[in-house]
Amino acid sequence: MSKSKKDRMNRIVALMVLDLMAFSASYYLAYLLRFNFIIPPGVFWNMSTFLIGGILVKLIFYLVSGMYNTLWRYASIEELLQIVIVTFVANAITDIGFKVIGASLPASVLVLNLMFDLIFVGMIRVTYRLARRIKIKQARSEIKNEERVLIFGAGQAGIAMVKDMMVNSKTKRYNIVGFLDDDPHKENKKVKGIPILGNRYAFKEVAKAYDISLIIIACPAVHSKTIKAVAELANETQVPVKILPNLDDILNYNVSVNRLRDLQIEDLLNRDEVQLNKDQISSFIRGKRVMVTGGGGSIGSELCRQIIRFCPSQMIIVDIYENSLYHLELELHKFLEKSTCIGTTINLEIASIRDKKRINDVFESYRPQVVFHAAAHKHVPLMEKTPKEAVKNNIFGTKNLLDAAVKYQVEKFVQISTDKAVKPTNVMGATKRVCEMLIQTYNKTNQTEFAAVRFGNVLGSNGSVIPVFKDQIAAGGPVTVTHKDITRFFMTIPEATQLVLEAGSIAKGGEIFVLNMGEPVKIIDLAEKMIRLSGLEPYHDIPIVFSGLRPGEKLYEELSYNVKNFDSTKHEDIFVENIWPFDKNWIDQELERLKHCAETGSDEDVIQQLKSLVPDYLPNRNYPVTIEKIIELEKVKEGICDDRHTRTLIAGSG
Repeated sequence: MSKSKKDRMNRIVALMVLDLMAFSASYYLAYLLRFNFIIPPGVFWNMSTFLIGGILVKLIFYLVSGMYNTLWRYASIEELLQIVIVTFVANAITDIGFKVIGASLPASVLVLNLMFDLIFVGMIRVTYRLARRIKIKQARSEIKNEERVLIFGAGQAGIAMVKDMMVNSKTKRYNIVGFLDDDPHKENKKVKGIPILGNRYAFKEVAKAYDISLIIIACPAVHSKTIKAVAELANETQVPVKILPNLDDILNYNVSVNRLRDLQIEDLLNRDEVQLNKDQISSFIRGKRVMVTGGGGSIGSELCRQIIRFCPSQMIIVDIYENSLYHLELELHKFLEKSTCIGTTINLEIASIRDKKRINDVFESYRPQVVFHAAAHKHVPLMEKTPKEAVKNNIFGTKNLLDAAVKYQVEKFVQISTDKAVKPTNVMGATKRVCEMLIQTYNKTNQTEFAAVRFGNVLGSNGSVIPVFKDQIAAGGPVTVTHKDITRFFMTIPEATQLVLEAGSIAKGGEIFVLNMGEPVKIIDLAEKMIRLSGLEPYHDIPIVFSGLRPGEKLYEELSYNVKNFDSTKHEDIFVENIWPFDKNWIDQELERLKHCAETGSDEDVIQQLKSLVPDYLPNRNYPVTIEKIIELEKVKEGICDDRHTRTLIAGSG
């Protein structure tokens, strides 16, 4: 038996012994009062057998009703109400039992016994709590490491956090200085003896005046936009900020210091929480054989984590890199051990999507019903340097999968695309645009439903700017931003993959789904927030330098060629771009030429053939170029600028 279980059993036994003594004393005192402290000979002792039976019934009822499972160190009104209800019911049961077996106890004794039971049982619990508090205070007084804490949210979660800090802190002494709360009715009042010092706009003033060393945001039931606004204000104080993660922990009474997490950059992005149609996704995934390519990558692995929650019959995870697959398999198996999924199996396959025979073998072995295709070369500058590899992997690797999906009668195939496929200025974006064209072409001529989902940058993904900035900040700077005006769309990995599943569940075939990425984020703002998140001041503690746009990089990204081509879907964060018609024979001929260029031609031949396939592909490859030239290129693509000089720049840049 573990130490914690042993301590719990000892506590339960001790409480039962104390309750046994309390019930005995209660009956005796009831008789004393009934007979004015002079009990007639034999009256009490003649009833002892019945009274012992009644005491045992009460103990058993207390045990069954959970009275000994309550954490009395957190005792409050709810626990007091529990004592009243359980004690009243226990006494009612014993009194009825006495009447049934013919034991004649005076009515006044029964009433007095109930009163004394309530008093004694309540006193035992209160004494236990007081003794524990005294013990904790003595232990805390020996701890030299003190945090001066300010909590935002004087509701249930905030109060529960205070209780946990007061009781369970073993390595730190928490001095809760006060609360902040936006409820005007709480202004200048106290909660648990702790003052409410203002609303969210008082962060800086209170943090400075009270020498705060830790801020806790404890209001998980509040709307995500409010949380982000509060987090932004708290972060500006340059005091470490921690946040209570989600509402589920509150509902399960799992509020504790251990569940707090550090404030992350995702908390500061002004995005609403995604609301999924879980029933629809479940009917799409449950019991199906589901394949994910690129399953070891950041997007692919998160797709696997989300998919397995809906209990597919098989998860087939394909990737070329074995280490990431191995760790993902361990994680998914741990999830399955705790989940309600029955019979779900996980199958790993090391394979390159370039290898047509290997891909066909995998499809033949598993016969997947649903395929999510996330495998791709995505690094923009590296693909500019090696366009042949981008074409072989992204385009012809995808074509191998599309052919296999048709051959082995896949029900639905979902391609993960990118905002860089819109008006591409780089090889990676152009190859992804060709993949979108293939998706729509294959859908028109086959039974399999093919669709693509397009979204922007994903926070924390491999190659994301976030880990780069983190490393630069940790090294003392400088943080490098390519241009002061550069913007990008951002969403979190779980958010993106959840919306991919939702899009896949509503796809009928041929659509290019566009995820609502919210407002574009200026990278310079992102860098400044991350520096402040580290407790430092931008430009003062950590310099920010502008390195210039990299080959193929845009100042801004787009999610659709024309917003007028958007159609809404059942999900407010998913739109669908109207289907464009493509001639299959023309695409096949162009792809043959592209394949020949990738195998025998030069990089320039590949670029020119990509331009033939994607007419609005305007490559920016000859760097360094001036920022002025970049801006002129962007204007031309928007139709703003049409002069001959700028068109010469475009020709020279290709």
